[in-house]
Amino acid sequence: MKKDGRQQLSLQTSFSLVIFLVFIVLTISVSAILYSSMEKNIVSQFEEKMDQTAVSVTHSAILADKGLILYEKAYETQIEAAFTPFLEAYDQSGGNPGTIDLDALKTEMEHSDWEIDLYVINESGVIEYTTFEPDRGFDFSTIPVFYSSITKIREGDNFSADRVCASLSDPDEGKKFAYMPTPDHRYLLEMSFRSESFMEGRKNFPYSALSDLLLKDDSALRAVSIFDITHRRLAGHGASAQGETLTQVEQVYADRSGFDIIDKQNETITRYVYIDLVNNEYPSSSQMNLVGEIIFSTQSLRDSLNLLLFNVVSLSLLGVGIGVFFAYYISYFLTRPVKAIISDIDCIAEGHLDHPIREAESAETENLRRSVNILVGRLKSEILRLKHTSSELDAELKRTHEAEKALMSANRKLGLLSSITRHDILNQIRALSMISALLNEAMGDDANAKKPLRIMDDVTKTMEDQITFTREYEMLGSKIAEWMHVGSLVTEVAEGTAFRQITTEITTGNLEVFADPLLKRVIFNLFDNAVRHGGELTRITVSFREEGDGGLLIVEDDGCGVAENMKEKIFWKKTGKNTGYGLFLVQEILSITGMTICETGTEGVGARFEIGIPDECYRFKE
Repeated sequence: MKKDGRQQLSLQTSFSLVIFLVFIVLTISVSAILYSSMEKNIVSQFEEKMDQTAVSVTHSAILADKGLILYEKAYETQIEAAFTPFLEAYDQSGGNPGTIDLDALKTEMEHSDWEIDLYVINESGVIEYTTFEPDRGFDFSTIPVFYSSITKIREGDNFSADRVCASLSDPDEGKKFAYMPTPDHRYLLEMSFRSESFMEGRKNFPYSALSDLLLKDDSALRAVSIFDITHRRLAGHGASAQGETLTQVEQVYADRSGFDIIDKQNETITRYVYIDLVNNEYPSSSQMNLVGEIIFSTQSLRDSLNLLLFNVVSLSLLGVGIGVFFAYYISYFLTRPVKAIISDIDCIAEGHLDHPIREAESAETENLRRSVNILVGRLKSEILRLKHTSSELDAELKRTHEAEKALMSANRKLGLLSSITRHDILNQIRALSMISALLNEAMGDDANAKKPLRIMDDVTKTMEDQITFTREYEMLGSKIAEWMHVGSLVTEVAEGTAFRQITTEITTGNLEVFADPLLKRVIFNLFDNAVRHGGELTRITVSFREEGDGGLLIVEDDGCGVAENMKEKIFWKKTGKNTGYGLFLVQEILSITGMTICETGTEGVGARFEIGIPDECYRFKE
């Protein structure tokens, strides 16, 4: 359907669009909520799995460490017994370890596959004597925690075993260390121990045992590595930590806490965990803590999110399809009765007022049907009434038209009669004027005899002015009002012979007013009034200003002005020193188009006439 040249949607289409839009909004909202919820759930599960894996790696390392502690304890009795010849040699030296042949003593103490080295540490924590030359002179005070532990052992009386640690000069070689204080507590005797059978037995407690199982069971887990404080890789593939990995491991040891590194390009998340293995029973306990590096692949997470997005989009499209079906069906069901009523109304609109409105299927449309039937009944009665009224109006219009024609005919006849009568009267008045002139000439210089003639001349002049006024007054309203340029009218009047000696200033610009064509007569009368009664005036100014709901056309001069008691009377008939009709005629001409005029000047300064113009009766032409 078209309305005002524009295509207008049908009711069913409008209903379908509204219902479809509602379905779209609901589908998008539900899909967005579902996707957001499922996305959070998938990400949460992935993060939870990462946390569980990190906990498993930590527990695996702790269990492996506990197994190693139990295994190493089995050798501590033999190691403690091995210190007996070391103490006897110290006693025989008289407390001067410099006299002890440590190499010979080492050979004496070694048996089977044992490999040992002997150390003598002084009170300052410096290795003063040793069979392992690379470690000679090392100062343990540079490791405050460890130095504090061995100082307590030196000052005590008991043997103390330590864990398998990396050698100071060779971090890749692990040895088990043990300590025995000298009886005078001046030195601390240290022994390092290793054997092939001992080190082979340690392999039964690998840090990577559980990690290997996790790698098999978890496809998202790419690699698991464990590093000790010397950055050796105890579990995983590769040698010691290097490059970026070394930097991250050192950072974990420094912060004593882990963190995650996300690599979007390689689709990985690397989690570093700090594994605290502190055991105050051993001097090197603080050096046993580990760092776990667990690398997760985010590809499975991305695949899960993409699958979720695909499923949600598919569900949304299905919802849109269902929305289209329901929108069409519901709109068709709702608009079918309305369409039937509209069809009946169209038939009635074509002029078949007796066409019935079909019964509806719902209460609402039934009410509409009844209302339309009532409307049609009223419309029929109104049409009959309008036809009757139209007939009456046609008759009245015909009578009015005939009356207007008769009135116009009578008006023309009266106008003709008035014109003939004025012409005849003026002819008689001119005849009287000629007779008066002849009598005046015949009487010579007799002033008393001429007095009645002067009175007769005055009466004749008055009669002539009154007859002239009736001609001008008869012309009022006889022509249609029109737009006139004020500046042009004033210029035409000012250029007349009677006003050339006066300076005229016009500041109205392109002002135009809608007035009777006699507006020029108005301006002429105002100028003529100023010259006749203004005394020695030299200037007339015509200006305009907007005020309130209209404008003011102002005509003012620099003459003697108007007395206060005459400001209203000058617009009455027969008021003034001349005919008495000039300003009265001005007021009547202006009133034809709703204009007003008043005098607002000051006596002795000059006259000022303000013409009030309604807003719709003036404009500025571009």
